[in-house]
Amino acid sequence: MHARCVQLILTLFLNLIWLQAGHAQNVINTSIPQAKWIYKRGPADPRPYKNALFNSLIFKDPYFDMKNKLWIEKGISYGGYISANIQGGSEGGSSHQISETLVLFTWEPVRKEKSAGRLVVGLAHDRTFGKTTTRIFADRQNLVETPNDLDTNPELTFTTLGLFHWTHEWRTGPDGGWGIRIGQLYAPSYFGPARYLDDDRRFFMARPLAAAGGAQWVGYNDIGLGVNGVYWKTPIYFSVAAIDAKANRKYPDFGSLADGELLYLVEAGLEWDVNGPNEKAIRVTFSHLDLQDALGPGQSLMISGNLIFDNIWGIAGRYSRSFRRFTADYRELASLAFLWELPYRRSDDLAGIGVFTGKPSDPDKNWESGFELFYKLQLTNGISFAPDLQYWLRKDTDDKVRTWVLGFRSEIEF
Repeated sequence: MHARCVQLILTLFLNLIWLQAGHAQNVINTSIPQAKWIYKRGPADPRPYKNALFNSLIFKDPYFDMKNKLWIEKGISYGGYISANIQGGSEGGSSHQISETLVLFTWEPVRKEKSAGRLVVGLAHDRTFGKTTTRIFADRQNLVETPNDLDTNPELTFTTLGLFHWTHEWRTGPDGGWGIRIGQLYAPSYFGPARYLDDDRRFFMARPLAAAGGAQWVGYNDIGLGVNGVYWKTPIYFSVAAIDAKANRKYPDFGSLADGELLYLVEAGLEWDVNGPNEKAIRVTFSHLDLQDALGPGQSLMISGNLIFDNIWGIAGRYSRSFRRFTADYRELASLAFLWELPYRRSDDLAGIGVFTGKPSDPDKNWESGFELFYKLQLTNGISFAPDLQYWLRKDTDDKVRTWVLGFRSEIEF
């Protein structure tokens, strides 16, 4: 699987070089019927950037023109990134290094005036360099949660087919519609999203800020075969799903699905000015995990939301709590983020601070809290660099934990 992933990435980069050599003309012909609003809902790629620090060698305007035409005229969209993450802690001089490769692909062969159907594929490959995984690094810092959302423990590498499903929408347009997803689903992609609080690849590196830690379904119960139904009528939306609760995360697991032990998800939300300069959203997510193992079933509740002000400032918050089944590191977690989207008048950079506090599932551990500062510097259209500083605090009965973690993340996005 790793070899195939590397081969795909190399092929994509060879195609990019070919495009920059001027061979992109007249290679795409319109073949899919298009409704008027199709042109307004293309891939959410903000590039080419206007204020990157350096000029790009590969990812120039013709590349993004090609991607847009490919989506509009052929119904094909792709993207992904290759990242490198390094973190060091104040306890014992420990450090760890990890990389992640993500490839996303969408093909939309069905396009009618008010309906659309598409295949969505997502492949991720994480690799730890050395033997200090994220979990081992956190243990050495005496932390309950991990200061990086990526982890390969106990193996040093991990590959997963996180998305492989068909999505079909009816009566759909810019302000309403309903749809269904069937296949391999990754629950955090479609439930409980809070802008700035769910994507460590864009914003934070610490798990309490980058993932919904404390929600019952985060962990080994978030990927599996299932079905998801969605209805939206601006500004309201509803989403429900049933997903295999104990699938093998590496591939579609039909054998596990046949046992009928499922993860049920329900979400309702309000969204205004989506992806606009003053986006606002609030979401309530409830889950029920129906596993008949030694721990038994469990539930979780999550409330999340965000506000953006004139594309300059952003605020996001989230509260999550698990009930009965405590397999996540936290049984309860609250986090809040403040973002500066125009730092030093650099529209493509991003700066922010996040604060969090969580009640560990381990009854012998007291509340663990911390904050994080980061700055994402956009070097070129495809390359970014982000330094990151974290402080963690927990006071147990016989121990007081105080840890500083310094991290760096670099990324090549295609």
